[in-house]
Amino acid sequence: MKASIQYDKTQNRLHGKLGLDNVPYTAQLKLKNPEGVTETLVVPSSKSDEWEVGLDRHGPGKYEALIVPRVAGAFEPTRCEFTL
Repeated sequence: MKASIQYDKTQNRLHGKLGLDNVPYTAQLKLKNPEGVTETLVVPSSKSDEWEVGLDRHGPGKYEALIVPRVAGAFEPTRCEFTL
């Protein structure tokens, strides 16, 4: 299953569904900032297949995000571009 990812500018967050239970250490978010530096964030667990990561500590600019599984093959990675 392919994970979903979208940017919510009203709450300044990335969120979506993984297609499987979001238990601890299920997913990572690879976030490339406007300077081209990629930061890897552990996606917090939830009590469903939904996930979210807040972006309040990130500055303005164009970003690229990739949600990936920590275990290969758990779900299909998905990419998203957005501007803060």
